[in-house]
Amino acid sequence: MKYFVAFFCACSCLSSVLMGEDKIEINSDYPGGNAIVEKIDQEKATVYLRQDLRDTKPWWFYWNFKAKNIGGKTVKFKFVDKTKPWRIIDAFGPAVSTDGGKTWKWLNPPDTKAVNEFSYTAPEGAGVVQFSYCIPYLFSDFEAFAKEFEGRNGFAIEPFCKTREGRQNICIKVNESPVKKKPRVFLASRHHACEATGSYVLEGFMRELFSDSAEGKALREAAEYFIVPMMDLDGVENGDQGKDRFPHDHNRDYIDKPIYPSVAAAKKKLLEWEKQGGTDVIIDFHSPSIGSKSKDGKTFSVNSVVFLVGQFNSEISRQQEIFGDILEGVNKSGLPFLASDFLPFGKSWNKDPHTTGLANYAATLKGTRLSTSFETPYATCRGVQTSKENMKELGRCVAKALLKYLNSPEDNK
Repeated sequence: MKYFVAFFCACSCLSSVLMGEDKIEINSDYPGGNAIVEKIDQEKATVYLRQDLRDTKPWWFYWNFKAKNIGGKTVKFKFVDKTKPWRIIDAFGPAVSTDGGKTWKWLNPPDTKAVNEFSYTAPEGAGVVQFSYCIPYLFSDFEAFAKEFEGRNGFAIEPFCKTREGRQNICIKVNESPVKKKPRVFLASRHHACEATGSYVLEGFMRELFSDSAEGKALREAAEYFIVPMMDLDGVENGDQGKDRFPHDHNRDYIDKPIYPSVAAAKKKLLEWEKQGGTDVIIDFHSPSIGSKSKDGKTFSVNSVVFLVGQFNSEISRQQEIFGDILEGVNKSGLPFLASDFLPFGKSWNKDPHTTGLANYAATLKGTRLSTSFETPYATCRGVQTSKENMKELGRCVAKALLKYLNSPEDNK
């Protein structure tokens, strides 16, 4: 009888394998996940999928998924979005993680005019492998940072607003006072949920602000700060594109009656500060569109450089250029920043003075000295690959540049 049982068990195990326990599986049901699987050809080890646009109109490119049972296999992933057969993979390919998102590497396939597929050979015995358009940054990443800095040099999390889906969004305040005694600084990121680079740069800024360094102490003494790490917290956690969300996204919601609670709360704070003398500096951290490698090693698209988006207000635009010059001088992050990459109003896509985004809105308020969107590419910055480390270091340099800017004469002549 025991031989029969052993034979039966062996057959059962073989049957399980044949029935598909080693079949490729794709999952996007987790924070930040985004993918729709059209078909999996197990025999050819090919996955056909597309990004989930949800309420984004008309198109955007963010995706993030996990693959299971691919150890020892070479799997091809083909994006089949028919609405816009355009680049959906950045210059260095997908970001890949084999340790549950702790570390990420760029796959770095050859660059072409339209990259819509990639192949990956998984190590033998590999468990779950995660692929993403960019290096993700979720609320859990912010929580890890917050745990590290909790109670340090005044770092404290406070309630900001409840999101549409009932999540508690948060903010960080430093030197809050009902009377204007110091310059006021408003910092935000993730008005567009998929733009993860902004979160890394903002975290780097906060790492410097709350550090024990001389610059950190000076920053805390120099100004009052109000920081919102994730304006579209629901979108970040749900894995939304966030960009061009219908009927409009968070960064087009600075209107008389905002539809998003976080924008309403941000406006309330800025209007409160306006009555008390104004907000001196507003920096809104973003990521641009899809980047690309330089064909000649010298010429880079606007989506492959770090840049400030020029304001329609000429005086504020002048302040942006001054800040850019300072940042170029202090930048030691490893990610190149050239003040000359500044995108002035009237050039490229930056032509609408009525855009109802944070930076434009803040530029119309009394007392505003500097208001800017700060764009950091997803994958490639003048040919240099982005990483968690160099994006955070760029944020530290932004903080150091701000300190110099705040200590400069207000007219900066």
